[in-house]
Amino acid sequence: ATVQDWRGRGIKTGDSAGEQVVGRDVAPEEGMRVVIREAALQQFPELLEDSQGGPGTITWVDPEDLDGDGVTGDICEVRWDKTKATADYRTGYEGEFRLALFR
Repeated sequence: ATVQDWRGRGIKTGDSAGEQVVGRDVAPEEGMRVVIREAALQQFPELLEDSQGGPGTITWVDPEDLDGDGVTGDICEVRWDKTKATADYRTGYEGEFRLALFR
Protein backbone atom coordinates (compact mmCIF):
# COMPACT_ATOMS: atom_id res chain seq x y z
CA ALA A 1 0.00 0.00 0.00
CA THR A 2 1.03 3.62 -0.48
CA VAL A 3 0.12 6.46 1.89
CA GLN A 4 0.75 10.20 1.97
CA ASP A 5 3.32 11.29 4.56
CA TRP A 6 3.05 14.48 6.63
CA ARG A 7 5.09 16.18 3.89
CA GLY A 8 2.62 15.17 1.15
CA ARG A 9 4.81 12.52 -0.49
CA GLY A 10 3.64 9.01 -1.40
CA ILE A 11 5.35 6.32 0.68
CA LYS A 12 5.09 2.53 0.51
CA THR A 13 4.24 0.94 3.84
CA GLY A 14 4.88 -2.30 5.66
CA ASP A 15 3.24 -1.14 8.87
CA SER A 16 1.90 -2.85 11.91
CA ALA A 17 -1.73 -1.88 12.54
CA GLY A 18 -2.08 1.66 13.84
CA GLU A 19 1.65 2.36 13.88
CA GLN A 20 2.56 6.07 13.67
CA VAL A 21 5.86 6.25 11.82
CA VAL A 22 8.30 9.00 12.85
CA GLY A 23 9.31 11.11 9.86
CA ARG A 24 6.38 9.90 7.78
CA ASP A 25 3.19 10.24 9.87
CA VAL A 26 4.61 12.65 12.44
CA ALA A 27 7.58 15.03 12.31
CA PRO A 28 10.50 13.96 14.52
CA GLU A 29 11.02 16.11 17.62
CA GLU A 30 13.48 16.06 20.50
CA GLY A 31 11.81 14.52 23.57
CA MET A 32 9.50 12.30 21.46
CA ARG A 33 9.06 8.76 22.88
CA VAL A 34 9.71 6.07 20.27
CA VAL A 35 10.24 2.37 19.58
CA ILE A 36 11.89 0.61 16.65
CA ARG A 37 9.35 -0.29 13.95
CA GLU A 38 8.40 -3.93 13.39
CA ALA A 39 9.27 -3.61 9.68
CA ALA A 40 12.75 -2.27 10.55
CA LEU A 41 13.36 -5.13 13.00
CA GLN A 42 12.36 -7.69 10.39
CA GLN A 43 14.82 -6.21 7.93
CA PHE A 44 17.58 -5.39 10.47
CA PRO A 45 17.23 -7.64 13.57
CA GLU A 46 20.48 -6.22 14.97
CA LEU A 47 18.59 -2.97 15.75
CA LEU A 48 17.11 -4.80 18.75
CA GLU A 49 20.51 -4.80 20.50
CA ASP A 50 20.37 -1.16 21.61
CA SER A 51 16.65 -0.92 22.46
CA GLN A 52 16.14 -4.45 23.89
CA GLY A 53 12.55 -4.08 22.64
CA GLY A 54 11.77 -1.12 24.90
CA PRO A 55 11.07 2.57 24.33
CA GLY A 56 13.52 5.42 24.07
CA THR A 57 13.62 9.19 23.68
CA ILE A 58 14.73 11.23 20.67
CA THR A 59 17.63 13.37 21.91
CA TRP A 60 18.63 15.01 18.60
CA VAL A 61 17.05 15.65 15.20
CA ASP A 62 19.41 16.36 12.30
CA PRO A 63 18.84 19.96 11.12
CA GLU A 64 20.34 19.17 7.69
CA ASP A 65 18.63 17.77 4.58
CA LEU A 66 20.95 14.79 4.14
CA ASP A 67 19.28 13.20 1.11
CA GLY A 68 18.42 16.39 -0.79
CA ASP A 69 14.64 15.92 -0.76
CA GLY A 70 14.04 19.40 0.68
CA VAL A 71 13.10 18.15 4.17
CA THR A 72 15.24 18.12 7.33
CA GLY A 73 15.11 15.55 10.13
CA ASP A 74 16.27 12.57 8.05
CA ILE A 75 18.22 11.11 10.99
CA CYS A 76 17.46 11.13 14.73
CA GLU A 77 19.46 10.10 17.76
CA VAL A 78 17.66 7.99 20.38
CA ARG A 79 18.65 7.12 23.96
CA TRP A 80 17.09 3.79 24.97
CA ASP A 81 15.56 3.36 28.44
CA LYS A 82 16.60 -0.25 29.13
CA THR A 83 20.23 -0.09 27.97
CA LYS A 84 21.02 3.65 28.15
CA ALA A 85 22.60 3.14 24.71
CA THR A 86 22.44 6.01 22.21
CA ALA A 87 22.31 5.47 18.45
CA ASP A 88 21.19 7.16 15.22
CA TYR A 89 18.15 6.01 13.22
CA ARG A 90 16.69 6.88 9.83
CA THR A 91 13.52 8.96 9.97
CA GLY A 92 13.17 9.62 6.25
CA TYR A 93 16.74 9.36 4.99
CA GLU A 94 16.57 7.81 1.51
CA GLY A 95 12.92 6.83 2.18
CA GLU A 96 13.73 4.66 5.22
CA PHE A 97 11.77 5.00 8.46
CA ARG A 98 12.95 2.95 11.44
CA LEU A 99 11.09 4.52 14.38
CA ALA A 100 7.44 4.61 15.49
CA LEU A 101 5.72 6.54 18.27
CA PHE A 102 5.65 4.70 21.60
CA ARG A 103 2.17 4.08 22.97
